[in-house]
Amino acid sequence: MAPRRLLLLPVLGLLGACAAPEERADALRQAFETSRASLAPLAATPVALPALPAAAEPVAVHPVAAIHFLGLGPEGLRRWLGEPSFRRREGTAEIWLYAGPVCALDLVLYPEGGRLRVSHAAARASGTEPRTEAHCLHELAGAPRPADRGA
Repeated sequence: MAPRRLLLLPVLGLLGACAAPEERADALRQAFETSRASLAPLAATPVALPALPAAAEPVAVHPVAAIHFLGLGPEGLRRWLGEPSFRRREGTAEIWLYAGPVCALDLVLYPEGGRLRVSHAAARASGTEPRTEAHCLHELAGAPRPADRGA
């Protein structure tokens, strides 16, 4: 339908330049009636929307950006990533580092409402191979931590 309307516009422009006012009005009226007639079946046809699937249990999705960690406390971080590779206190803040073979995640936790919360998060490649932030976080979530390694 859109192509017909696109072709109709130049024709109306030519009619406007060459035709008398009565002929232009008739051509315009005919164009509107043709368009209305071609759209009428669409208006009469009910639109059926597909049914949404029933909600199952929520699926745990791995964060794909470091900003998804902002506001998390230590419990949430451990749930996603396990124990950090390195942790140190600086005043009231804590610095956490998750290091994998080719990626690292730096987190700074500050006290907020009596609990530590992530206020800075940055993922980075630690090797020469290019990595996206999402790939780094996926790797870190699945990489074994020092506490997980067996003898």
